[in-house]
Amino acid sequence: MKSAKQEAGLKFEVALAELETIVGEMESADLPLEKLIERYEEGMRLVKICGDKLADAEQKVEILTRAKSVADSTAPEAPAVPTKTAAKEPDDEVRLF
Repeated sequence: MKSAKQEAGLKFEVALAELETIVGEMESADLPLEKLIERYEEGMRLVKICGDKLADAEQKVEILTRAKSVADSTAPEAPAVPTKTAAKEPDDEVRLF
């Protein structure tokens, strides 16, 4: 059995894979009752770890989304490009030579 610190340090994918293994073992019905209870307890710890990691990831995404939204709303607007009138003025002519 892993310590609380080791379990907290598990990557989400590893914890999920371990949880899937436990579920498979429990569904096989080959475990004695005591072992079944142990696996259930371990599975519940892994469910909590996965839930906590998902909540952390969701919070980070929310923070990043809000930061981007704020950055987009406070970004300076591009300067307006002056439009030319239909009648050209002599200063607006392009000369090649």
